[in-house]
Amino acid sequence: MQAEDNKYLFQVNLKGMIELLSEHIYSAPNVFIRELLQNGIDAVTARKNLDKIEGEINIFLKEEQEIPQLIFEDNGIGLSEEEVHQFLSVIGQSSKKREIDEKDFIGKFGIGMLSCLVVSNEIIVETRSLLKNKGICWKGKADGTYTVEPTENMQMIGTRVILTPKKEWKTLFKEDEIKKNVLYYGDALPIQINFITNKGKEILVDKDPVWLNNDSTKEELLKFGKKTFTTNFIDSFKLCSKTGDIQGIAYIIPHKVQFSGNTKQNKIYLKRMFLCEDAKGLLPEWSTFVRCIINTNSLRPTASREALMNDGQMVKARKELTLCFKDYLKYLTVADTQTLSQIIKIHHLYIKALAVEDNDLLKMFIDYIPFETNKGMMNFLSLRTYNEIIYYTPSLDDFRQIRRIAGSQGKTVVNTAYSFETDLIEKMKIVMPQIHFRKITPQDILENFGEVITTYKPEYQNFEKKANTLLKLFYCKAQIKEFDPVDTPAIYVANDEAMNNKNIQNLSKSANPFASTLHTFIKKEEDNMPTLCFNKDNEIVQKLFHIKDSFIFDAIIHIMYVQALMLGGYPINKKEMEVFNNSLYQLMVLGMSDFMGDLDLNS
Repeated sequence: MQAEDNKYLFQVNLKGMIELLSEHIYSAPNVFIRELLQNGIDAVTARKNLDKIEGEINIFLKEEQEIPQLIFEDNGIGLSEEEVHQFLSVIGQSSKKREIDEKDFIGKFGIGMLSCLVVSNEIIVETRSLLKNKGICWKGKADGTYTVEPTENMQMIGTRVILTPKKEWKTLFKEDEIKKNVLYYGDALPIQINFITNKGKEILVDKDPVWLNNDSTKEELLKFGKKTFTTNFIDSFKLCSKTGDIQGIAYIIPHKVQFSGNTKQNKIYLKRMFLCEDAKGLLPEWSTFVRCIINTNSLRPTASREALMNDGQMVKARKELTLCFKDYLKYLTVADTQTLSQIIKIHHLYIKALAVEDNDLLKMFIDYIPFETNKGMMNFLSLRTYNEIIYYTPSLDDFRQIRRIAGSQGKTVVNTAYSFETDLIEKMKIVMPQIHFRKITPQDILENFGEVITTYKPEYQNFEKKANTLLKLFYCKAQIKEFDPVDTPAIYVANDEAMNNKNIQNLSKSANPFASTLHTFIKKEEDNMPTLCFNKDNEIVQKLFHIKDSFIFDAIIHIMYVQALMLGGYPINKKEMEVFNNSLYQLMVLGMSDFMGDLDLNS
């Protein structure tokens, strides 16, 4: 279409636009219910700014004919003929009056009515304006055409939208489905919603929900939470934020959840119209131990109105909601320590995340927070009471490797491999300088092993020589050490650099085209090889010192090597697994042969 000064206007393919809405913008075809509710309540809101009325939405379902008919009727401000042309027939044009503050309205983008064309081939709108008091009938079709004509059908001020379903969407126009979707989107709306069929009239919504009522008791809130989320929650507390004009309730989940849990299990409302289940960006990342019902009156939605825009306002609101979590926990310390203990027992990971952010919370809760140690789960009060030095390791593999040996040396080691725990230790070093923390590695444990002088012990020298010859094939060296507990025959010790060297060594022998160059990255080969420490006083090792049969010696060394890898939680490659299985098989065959030989002699 050509305009003035050689300028042209874009043409819109309405059929393509409807496909775009149904396939990419709206997540489900039932969203047309939300759009009709939204238009109705916005129209009522606009009228209330000019005229004192009790707003009402009536939903009529006529199922007696072959093709059902759905009618949404409101007693809002209505539209004049000029406004019908301007707002119903121009895609993207919002019908909200510019002279009225838009913060009162849910809709904004002016594409909601098109969602009706996803499920119906035609939209009929009958309306009478409060300002013009003249009935107008607008009919819009999916092919992009529309008509406007006067009507006497609309006697009252307001708007009536009439839809008949496409064949494939008739199921959405059934009574139970309509009621379910009206309550799904509009259960919190501040307006009476009536559902009318040939059976009579049913009021679906007519009062404030429990979670938005400041006079609701804790029992009422927990009962509502159970009904909404089908969970018996531990407790609930209120959420509020001046930014975003936010009000809501958070429910404490009664069981452990993954830290990176699903944020799509909440209920987020915009101006009391259900928006989405995803609170990502609105709530802190560590808040997945709660389920929330939240209403915001001023945060901005996306064009589909199925999410909130992650802008500066949301960032500020998230900070204010975080304070609600902190204030609630502080309140429990003085008013309900039993509930606090229960929450910490189940959700201590999230309390740790909070404590990392807040020094006051750190000091308040740290003694109650449990940590995994080589002596079992211990709260921090026990840790600092019974240990002059608190050892910790941020590596789960290192913790698995050293926990038993460290215990025999009288050390308490905290596993800080989980989220936030290392950060928490670093924070405590600053906030609590009187407590001594020390990071520990397998190499530190190795340095505390007793040295064994092999110079004057030929059997020791011979053992290390033979063991090193075998272990060199696996990029490992052997050493005889003295350590507790005695019933541990060998321990595999490797720092990060040693493990990197081992991995590079394995790759350099592979079919990788760059394999021949990888050996240049291995630093200080002998000093940075993993070490298999054999316990001098262990019974099995003592016997190995005197075994002359190389077949048996090799098999036992191989088995002890792979067992040490397993106990330390280290990865085992194909070559190592094959030699372990082969050695175990050979020893079993040898043992069975000796047993059969004894049977022959006895016979």
